[in-house]
Amino acid sequence: MNTSPCFRAITAAAVSIVTLTVAGLASSPGYAAAHDTGTGSSVRSGSHPSTKAKHGPRGYLLKFTKNWNHPDRSTLSLVHNGITVKSYRAGSGVGVKDECRSEKGWLPSGTYQVKGHQTNRNSDIKGYAIQLSDKACRPKPHQKSITRDDLFIHSEMTKNGGQGFTEPTRWDGDTDYKSLGCIKLTPADIKDLFSRLNQAHWPKNLTLQVS
Repeated sequence: MNTSPCFRAITAAAVSIVTLTVAGLASSPGYAAAHDTGTGSSVRSGSHPSTKAKHGPRGYLLKFTKNWNHPDRSTLSLVHNGITVKSYRAGSGVGVKDECRSEKGWLPSGTYQVKGHQTNRNSDIKGYAIQLSDKACRPKPHQKSITRDDLFIHSEMTKNGGQGFTEPTRWDGDTDYKSLGCIKLTPADIKDLFSRLNQAHWPKNLTLQVS
């Protein structure tokens, strides 16, 4: 019996689909779309958003993101399993974007180890403070590399974590986001960060990523 070309094409397509299904190569609905390289994600359609971070860094980390237009409006974030838990406005340096300018430039980019934390520090930095490892800066051409040290995440506080009535223990606004290179937060924000890390039992090998 003669059949039309249209019928023969439909029959051939049906046979191909059956063959692929038996071989286990046919895609289920939505699967190919979810794995399309253009989506940037291997999450199936309709899955919970939190699963998108399953291939990201595990555990807790701190992340400082530099604002190249306004250094005193940079951001410090607490991240858990690749998902941002809380972000805070933060500053570093006095507005100088040269990380090799000691006591003026902002924090060098890279990864830092958290060496310790305390709520009653009593030195030039007082109260709540997170100590960071030293970091060599990345020099520009014809510039000498230096190692930035005495780096902390801190605020403006008394040694007991309170607010004094005079400088430098009282937070006075935008100017207090400036530092000699450390990361600075408001007193309320650094206390909130400590509270969240306390609940996480201050994870071992906690790092700070700066970019």
